[in-house]
Amino acid sequence: MLHAEPGLLKRCATNPILSPRDIPYGCDKVYNPAACRLGDEIVLIVRTDRADEPRQCLGLARSRDGIHFTVEKEPILVPAPDEFGNLNDPRVTFVEGWYYLVYCNDPSGPGLREEGIHICIARSRDLRRWERIYKSQPDNRNAVIFPRKIGGLYARLDRPFRRGYRAEHGHDLWISYSPDMEFWGRHRLVLSHYDVEWGHHKIGPSAPPVWTPEGWLTLFHGAECDPGGEGWLPWVAPHGSYPGKVYRAGAMLLDLEDPSKIIARRREPLLCPVAPYEIDPYYRPNVVFPCGIIEEDDGELKIYYGASDTHVAMATVAKGDLVDWVLGRR
Repeated sequence: MLHAEPGLLKRCATNPILSPRDIPYGCDKVYNPAACRLGDEIVLIVRTDRADEPRQCLGLARSRDGIHFTVEKEPILVPAPDEFGNLNDPRVTFVEGWYYLVYCNDPSGPGLREEGIHICIARSRDLRRWERIYKSQPDNRNAVIFPRKIGGLYARLDRPFRRGYRAEHGHDLWISYSPDMEFWGRHRLVLSHYDVEWGHHKIGPSAPPVWTPEGWLTLFHGAECDPGGEGWLPWVAPHGSYPGKVYRAGAMLLDLEDPSKIIARRREPLLCPVAPYEIDPYYRPNVVFPCGIIEEDDGELKIYYGASDTHVAMATVAKGDLVDWVLGRR
C-alpha cells in the first residue's frame, strides 16, 4: 500500500545535512543519527559504515544551529572485541547527569558464530569517554530510553527482533523498566505490527520520547514488505539490495504515568521517503529512519533521521502542531 505524508514536517533546505564525504575518517555510509545537547551545541552521534575494519563505528558531529555540522576527526566509539565490528543505530538520552547511549550489536560476518542481536547501553558525562554498562540477551534491537524516570524507574522502548526473520512473522514495539539500567523487567507490549498498516513487516521506536502535557510524544518506524506491490519492486542497488521494502515513520502519544498505554495514534505515517536523498539507489532506497529529536526553546522540534541508509537529514515541526495532529485536532 502506498501512503502520503500529511505535509506537517518541513525538510531542511540543505538536506542531506551529512553525507559520506563529510566524514574525515572515511566511510561509505553515514546515517541513523542520535541527537542531544551539550552546552550550547547540538550534537549528533552518527552510525558510519565502511568496507574495512572497523566496519561500523560511531562518530560525533557538532553544530551551533542544528543544520551545519562539524564531524570530529576520529570515531568516539568503536566495537569492543566481543562486538565483532558491529555498532548499529544509536540513540542517546540525558537522564540525571548522564548521557545514556543505546545501540545495537549484530555480530555477523565471515567466520563468526551468529549468536544473535543485542541491545547495548553505554554512559558518559561528556559524550567522548564511554563506559559500557549493559548488553542484552538475544534477540533485541532499536531501543530508546525515556528522558525521565517513571515511577522511580528508568523506562525503555524496544523491538524484540530475531535473526533469520521472515516478513510474515512481524515484530512489535515493547516497553520495560529498570532500577539501574542493568536489570530490565515488567515487559509489556505497547504496539503490534498488526495495527500499523504501513508496518506489517516490523515496527520499532525511533527517537527518545518527548514530554508534553498531553503525553509522551513518541515517534516510531515501520517497514512494509510487499515485493512487486503497487508500483515498487525488489531493488538491486550498486552497493546492496533491498527486497521491496519501504521504511516510514509515525507518531503517537503515550500515557505519562503508564507509557505502555497509547493515548492517541495516527493511522497514517508522518514521514515517508519521497525526497531524492531518501530514495537514493546507491545502497538502500526508500528509507527514512529517525533516531534523534531536539526541542528548541520556541517549541520547534528538529527531527534527525537516516535517509536511504546513506545520508543524514533533518526536518522540523512545531511540537504543538504535531501533538494536535496526533490527537486529531488538525
